[in-house]
Amino acid sequence: MLLVVPGIGYAVPPVLIPGALPTDCRSALTIGVVTCEQPVLDPGSVRPASEEQVDQYLAEYGKPPREAVRALLDPSDANITAWIRKQRQVLSIASYVATRMTEIQSRLETQVSPGLETPPSEMPMMMQMRATLYLNASEDPSRRAVRALEQLVARYPSIDGRLAQVGLSTEGRLTTWLARVDTALPVAILPSETMQDMPALPSLLIEDLRYGSRRRLPAQDITPQQIRDQIVTLRATGEARDRRLTPPAP
Repeated sequence: MLLVVPGIGYAVPPVLIPGALPTDCRSALTIGVVTCEQPVLDPGSVRPASEEQVDQYLAEYGKPPREAVRALLDPSDANITAWIRKQRQVLSIASYVATRMTEIQSRLETQVSPGLETPPSEMPMMMQMRATLYLNASEDPSRRAVRALEQLVARYPSIDGRLAQVGLSTEGRLTTWLARVDTALPVAILPSETMQDMPALPSLLIEDLRYGSRRRLPAQDITPQQIRDQIVTLRATGEARDRRLTPPAP
């Protein structure tokens, strides 16, 4: 878009602020035309984030990156170049995450089983429910159980579905192992000692957070319908117990 200045009679080109990238990829920081293409991110090159890094990110969320502040306080070519490089890195990671979110969401939607429809009267039973699958992702029964839980969570997003890998993976780097599991559910890694008194893997723990009850069941050949039925039964049991313990209104 061009601006016409009254009294002058000719168009004035738009002003570009530092760091701005319009649709034609011009930039006040770069001579000539800047390519709009972002470098392709290699997921294997990304190291797992520690809890300390997560805490630091949350504490600094919404603040400008250090490279931007340094460039604004000391606008040298080196500092401006570092700011541009940081911007492109952030855009590259954000683009990769958005692409993977679209792919995973599309896969989850196609995995929803047609027999999982719940009558409207039963929908509240899916609220405040948590389903944690304890597994060994290197074994086929565990991977099948992951898919069953994924299908259920895709159909009922109110269910808090989680995965707990028991023991460290021996299949190379953590990022490679997570990519092989290929799940959108949150994954925790537990020491093997935590499962000494628990049943064989995979094992599913269903918790009713509203009534404080839980149920553990084997998940070797579990289906999404079976998980749903167990959730409905657990909620119905909690509601019945609550009615017995609640004194009648005067």
